[in-house]
Amino acid sequence: MVPLLNEENTIFSYINDLINELNQIDQTINPNILLLDDASDDDTLRNLHILQNSLHHLRTKVYILERHFPNAQQGKGASLNFGLDFISKLPTTLDKQHTIIGIIDADGFISAKDINDIIGTFENNQVSMVQSAVAMNRRDYNWLSKMQDTEFLGANSFMQESRNRLGQAIASGNGQFLTLQMAQDVRWGNSLLEDFEFTVRGLFKQHRAIFLPSAIVYQEAVTSLRPLLRQRIRWCEGSMQCFVKYTKKIIQSKVINPGVKIDLSLFLILPFFSMLLNIANICSIIVQLDNIFTRKSIPVLIVFGIVVCATLLVWLMMAIEYHQNTQGLSLFTCILRAWQCILYNFILSFIPYAAFAFLLMGRNSWAKTSHGT
Repeated sequence: MVPLLNEENTIFSYINDLINELNQIDQTINPNILLLDDASDDDTLRNLHILQNSLHHLRTKVYILERHFPNAQQGKGASLNFGLDFISKLPTTLDKQHTIIGIIDADGFISAKDINDIIGTFENNQVSMVQSAVAMNRRDYNWLSKMQDTEFLGANSFMQESRNRLGQAIASGNGQFLTLQMAQDVRWGNSLLEDFEFTVRGLFKQHRAIFLPSAIVYQEAVTSLRPLLRQRIRWCEGSMQCFVKYTKKIIQSKVINPGVKIDLSLFLILPFFSMLLNIANICSIIVQLDNIFTRKSIPVLIVFGIVVCATLLVWLMMAIEYHQNTQGLSLFTCILRAWQCILYNFILSFIPYAAFAFLLMGRNSWAKTSHGT
């Protein structure tokens, strides 16, 4: 399923490439692609039909679904549920455990080899969902694209592989693959962080997810600061929504193991904790600067040096993960990029304040990130 909203700039490139990859997957797999237009007001729908007419006699079946107001543009989750209802009615000889739904964004690309590997992961593991890694398709476009590539293939992959050891990965929007059985049991909610919400709802019904780091979905980086901040505010507000809706249920659940409970709870608490941490850090810096200039500076500088070294060491671990997951970059380059992520994360560290303000004001509209601009 590919949810689409005003994607006229990406249709002919990304969708055509994705269909070409689907045509090359293992012959034992019957590929279909469902293109979900969510009442676009540009030429997305017209371009979809042009694309469909040019793809006759190909192996992959192409379906186009149109959503209309007043039901359209109510968030990605609502669009995916609309597509799920269509899939559930398709004639098939396969059972719900052997019908796999992949969620790829309009700017996403995944190779036939990685799709085959994902299907193999379902065959070799008792799981209902497989989450791929995510990378940027033009990682060297500018500084922000480099940081996002390092963030996703470094820090995010490190955390997801750690979650594998706990027994439960988290869906990460682009590149999530799940059984039709899980999709029907769980369905998507209306949170601004619909992928995390879907994971939690699945856990309550004992659906397990695994992260596959070797399979990668490539997507567009957000190359300007303002749209990046909008995207991350949406994600952060979605996390806060999930905190309100699910934290108590997660803690009280009898089907979620303690390690996963701790991980999910920390994930949901993090935006609120970071708000307090920023204030504490600013106050600490002011006090320590005063200590340096008015009192004995050596102890303060020693403590400051220890903190800096510890921070660099943590991001050195992320750099090693990034180097293992990427190609064409030396370990030295990966380390430099990882250490630059300290500044990148500092810039993003003030996002929770805006997200919390939006949450209090009830501003929870799903403003999507533009692609191909």
